[in-house]
Amino acid sequence: MILLTGSTGYLGSQIAQELVRRGIPFRVLVRDPSRLKLEIGNWKFENRNSKFETRNSKVETRNSKVETRSAAAGYEIVIGDLSDPGALARALRGVQQVIHTAALVKVWAKDRQDFWRVNVDGLKNLCRAAAKAGVERIVYTSSFIALGPSADPNAGEELRHDGKFRNEYEQTKAEALVWLRDEGYRQFPVITLLPGVIYGKGPLTEGNMVGNMIHQYLFKMMPALVGSGRQRWSFAYNRDVAAAHVAALTAGRLGQEYILGGDNRSLNDFYRALAQVSGLRHRVRHVPFGVGKILGGMDVALALVAPHQPVLTPGAIEIFKHDWVYSSGKAVRELNYHVTPLDEGLRATLANA
Repeated sequence: MILLTGSTGYLGSQIAQELVRRGIPFRVLVRDPSRLKLEIGNWKFENRNSKFETRNSKVETRNSKVETRSAAAGYEIVIGDLSDPGALARALRGVQQVIHTAALVKVWAKDRQDFWRVNVDGLKNLCRAAAKAGVERIVYTSSFIALGPSADPNAGEELRHDGKFRNEYEQTKAEALVWLRDEGYRQFPVITLLPGVIYGKGPLTEGNMVGNMIHQYLFKMMPALVGSGRQRWSFAYNRDVAAAHVAALTAGRLGQEYILGGDNRSLNDFYRALAQVSGLRHRVRHVPFGVGKILGGMDVALALVAPHQPVLTPGAIEIFKHDWVYSSGKAVRELNYHVTPLDEGLRATLANA
């Protein structure tokens, strides 16, 4: 049995669908089952009027009334989070492998300690509970951002972050990776995957940054980009990244890290490719970094006094100042990782949109 965390997130939901497509049974740990939407063929889970109705699934929870039907093969649901030892124990019962994608992926949180509770402590809690449960392998989803900026497309897993953090998400993902390198790999059976800037079909969550950029381009007359657009990102197609997570369950080497990058292209290249694939020719407005930081500061100030989630922050603006390009050579060799060219991936993303 496989346990998947973070199945309601952008990447986690794609991995769940990849497991469904392959007919691999799995279990998910979720805080809010109403956010879990899996539908491929006859596979479906949804929340209706506070009752859980499922097909080919079963739900395990405490203090809940649950209606299920056809709990044959498929996925199972355990309600809880990474801070709850009881929920972790239930979720890990009978599990041999874990895919851990759960993370707080935001540009800002009112309580900044939430990033440490989820992204650092959550990983440690899961590793310790998994070891106690006898789990054989943990595939952990880190991020390119944990390695720090890189202008070298040949840069690999040997990169070490320089410690200059632009926001709490970057800092906590980097600290989690440092903990693994310092002691975690010696104690727990972990493989770390470091996806690039992920894009592709999927929910428009805050973690789906490129999806939101595409949506802005398609449906707003004047999409905006901070800076010159010459900075390069490693654009990783989500189907490739999801498939690599499944491959790592058997092919990855314990204690190793694998960059799941993609097509290393500039942001200007991205918008040119998007224009060609979509057939839309929108002008992209370039906002100076200084103006962007002022707007980001105003957005954060508003969030401090009103129920508002900032779209921009000064730290997020800083991210746009750097190149984030890497090599996926190790993942290609050992995980059979496939890199979809940006134009092809965008075409698939927009198909039937």
